[in-house]
Amino acid sequence: MLKMADRPLMGKRVLVTRMEEQAEALASRLEMLGAETVKLPLIRIEPSENEALLDSAIEKALAGGYDWIVFTSVHGVKTFFERIRHKDADPRNLCTTKFAVIGPATGKALEDFGFAPNAMPDRYTNEGLAEMFERLLGEAEGKRPLRFLLWRAQGAREILAKRLGELGSVVEEVHAYRTVPNQLPDERLNELLGQRIDIVTFTSPSTVRAFFEVLGNERAKKVLDSAIVATIGPVTEQACKEFGVEPQIVASVHTVDGLVNAIVAWVKRQSESTE
Repeated sequence: MLKMADRPLMGKRVLVTRMEEQAEALASRLEMLGAETVKLPLIRIEPSENEALLDSAIEKALAGGYDWIVFTSVHGVKTFFERIRHKDADPRNLCTTKFAVIGPATGKALEDFGFAPNAMPDRYTNEGLAEMFERLLGEAEGKRPLRFLLWRAQGAREILAKRLGELGSVVEEVHAYRTVPNQLPDERLNELLGQRIDIVTFTSPSTVRAFFEVLGNERAKKVLDSAIVATIGPVTEQACKEFGVEPQIVASVHTVDGLVNAIVAWVKRQSESTE
């Protein structure tokens, strides 16, 4: 039998705002620790309409046209290799290309397609990737400019492309998909949010923006005013602040596990302070 110490989130009702296909990874971890979760899929993925651009980048990659391919999300990895499969091409043609990923989940997605990441930053952010490549490219000083493919979402932050360009690299960005708000009927929203919410989790700036767009400012603020806000890292924290929300929990390790650990640590601190 599990002890209370093994279920530190017992009695907490946690809102999970990730897209539907990713929500379970976070919800299941929280539930194992005793939380009750409410899944509110606020965003969804739509593919790029410019298929010719995607195919051109894939063909160039298969022909060895890039030194590095950089993925900043699990979905980026999936769309890239699904595109290769759609073209009935052989991914083994990528064997001379190096891959960089933003964090462990993206690295795991890459491994699922048979490739190990060649590089991953210590900080799982675009800034972390940029700093990592500054070190790597500094070690390769004097060689020809390296060719990068950034396969990413439309609207992704520009810092990585900018820093790579400043380092003399040839950078090609492909917006393979876009994240859009997942509009839900009012009846469904009222059903999900009609009960107490103790903690609201945000795992990306897009989930924050969608929260306010889908719920509307008044309803969104009402939910957040009576709940603890937990974010996966400083970039998502900043997105909250742009809407006038100050998160109480910001994960120092920018992964789902890091977010869960940060929530548990905060709950334990609050419990100890009231004893």
